[in-house]
Amino acid sequence: MNALGWGLLLAVLLAGWALLDGAVQGGGQLVRPVAGRDDARRRVVLATVAPFLLLGEVWLVAAAGVLLAAFGHVEATLWRAGYPLVVALLVAWVVRDAGLWLRSRLASPRWRRGWDVAAQAASVALPTAFGALAGVAWVQLSASGGSGGAATNAVLAIGLPAVLAALGAAAARAHAGTVVARRAPADLAAAARRRVRAALVPGAGLATLAALGALGLAARGTTSALVGAVALIAAAAVALAARFDLDRGQHRGPVVRWAGPALVLAPVVATAAVVGPQALAMAAPTQVLHGLTWPVLGAFAAVLVAQGLSWRVLVRPLGPRTAVFL
Repeated sequence: MNALGWGLLLAVLLAGWALLDGAVQGGGQLVRPVAGRDDARRRVVLATVAPFLLLGEVWLVAAAGVLLAAFGHVEATLWRAGYPLVVALLVAWVVRDAGLWLRSRLASPRWRRGWDVAAQAASVALPTAFGALAGVAWVQLSASGGSGGAATNAVLAIGLPAVLAALGAAAARAHAGTVVARRAPADLAAAARRRVRAALVPGAGLATLAALGALGLAARGTTSALVGAVALIAAAAVALAARFDLDRGQHRGPVVRWAGPALVLAPVVATAAVVGPQALAMAAPTQVLHGLTWPVLGAFAAVLVAQGLSWRVLVRPLGPRTAVFL
């Protein structure tokens, strides 16, 4: 498999993580707004996204392995430029998982509320850090390099990470809201749809701003960024269409169902488009990539089979026999 194949594999792995773990990130954000202070209702909200927790993390670990093995120079560049963001992402990941797993280990209301607060804060910080790191990648790895005036470069260096960070948090919230609305009982589903409705317009606005940033990079020489701009504009359009449907009381259509996934996937697609050419140029030597191909593809196929079986078993509407373990 050549560098392009490895780049596509990395993009697929990051997209899988954004889709699966994004539901958990947004679920952590929505526990208190949807369920209030009632612990039983909070556990139901967490149960709707719990099946995605371990499934999603596999994709991130696999993506990190591919990044280190095939794109070591890209990883080094991101580490130098975005070291605080990488640390923030890892810390948020650990705190989020600790909050979810430990909250129900004791029956103390104070214990559970404390871990709920920690998990909610980390569930905001995790997609925010990932989005900001994607913005750093846009700035550092785009083919346009440092062309343009100092003021323009400063705006891009600050504005792109900020916009993508905010988009990451809003997209996870909208995505998780649609998952909770499909799997939770009617009263919690209605509350989740209200949160989805509130998140769609800000998400569409942030996706549009990110698309403008991609167009700016395209104008400065990164022509592949046009693909990213199209993906972001399309996601914004789906989000606005879903808001229109929700305003009319139509919450079961495919537009509403796919608005959240579109918002969480668009930044990954845009990032692949913006940084793809430069990342491929920084890939490991061809002989190294060829030597890793079959072991990695074999492991990837096994992961797909295991995750497909888990999806069929776990992702169903909640019922009286559903295990609630968070």
